[in-house]
Amino acid sequence: MKRSNLVLLILTLLTVACQPTVDRFTLNGQIAEADGQMLYLDHMGHDRIETVDSVRLDSVGSFTFSHQATKDCFDFYRLRVDGKAINLAIDSTETVSIVASLPLMHISYAVQGSENSALIKEMVFKQVSLLRDLRSMASAYRSPERAPLQQRMKERIDVFKSEITTRYILPDPSSAAAYYALFLSINGQMLFNPQADRQDAKCFAAVATQMDMLYPDATRTAHLHNVALKGMTMTAPSNNDGSVVEQIVRKFGDLIEETGIIEIELPDYEGHMQKLTDLKGKVVLLDFTAYKTNYSPNYNLMLKGLYNKYADQGFTIYQVSVDSDESFWLNTAPNLPWISVYDEASLGSTYLKLYNVEQIPAAFLIDREGNIVDRPDESDQLDSKIAELLR
Repeated sequence: MKRSNLVLLILTLLTVACQPTVDRFTLNGQIAEADGQMLYLDHMGHDRIETVDSVRLDSVGSFTFSHQATKDCFDFYRLRVDGKAINLAIDSTETVSIVASLPLMHISYAVQGSENSALIKEMVFKQVSLLRDLRSMASAYRSPERAPLQQRMKERIDVFKSEITTRYILPDPSSAAAYYALFLSINGQMLFNPQADRQDAKCFAAVATQMDMLYPDATRTAHLHNVALKGMTMTAPSNNDGSVVEQIVRKFGDLIEETGIIEIELPDYEGHMQKLTDLKGKVVLLDFTAYKTNYSPNYNLMLKGLYNKYADQGFTIYQVSVDSDESFWLNTAPNLPWISVYDEASLGSTYLKLYNVEQIPAAFLIDREGNIVDRPDESDQLDSKIAELLR
């Protein structure tokens, strides 16, 4: 080899060796029945959500994302497509695989390569089950005396909270699963509130202590440390355990009408708050949807036909948008003849959970007395069922 070529090779190798290495994690897998849909990868920061990558799925649904890993701590990401999402914990450079089918991906999926992501999956499913139970209790309860219902709800939430504590937080307070568990919410109310409950503050302190030792420079650590410290300061040892659960029960109970319907109050495109129960006396189609979907144009066209046919007879529509991008709702809502409201919580909407909505669109028929009387599975059933309720 010529001397000049040898020198060039050595310089090249030295240059490459001096380049800083970038640790990356990989997400791959398959989302079936999602041909043509956009799959987004969202970074779930402690103070913001940011989309970091995306890909359009083909008929097979295979995907691969590679993204720079957070070096100083575990992190959280979300796979999102067509109004459904899967939450994941990422630890450094691991490879995580997901297999799901779009219609039920948010409640039925397989995850490999990440123990913490598997634990998060368990927690999410238990959370959905809890909300179903609470909703079922409320719907079946008809007595004007609310104390027995509230006691049953409290007992159910206590069991859930105890299970989360003993299975996901205390065994390994340094884990991503433990951190995730601290911020679970029920009906918009934190399950663990360190500023209101001494035992909850201790849970926060246990996780914060471990993170201080393992991830001293992480932003999440600093934030959690401050929350835990404030909680321990604000809560006295004499505080009664269970106060947070009682707050959840009260808040949940406040939404339940005697008819069994759960109130919805959200803003329309003019900023006016619209209450579902204000429509009592009409036959109402309560509809959960997202305008940034492939089905939306034809679906709304079908609803418009029903509205035009039956509006004069006392029929109306209360449509809840759960679009992640508010602009899609704002561009569409002014052109609709019915009430269209927006839930900024998007896929995290409390109302989706309370109404047990697992995929959108989801429709409920409400009679003139304010009772939910049907949940049609097929849109071609709506016409005849609306006509029957209007008789």
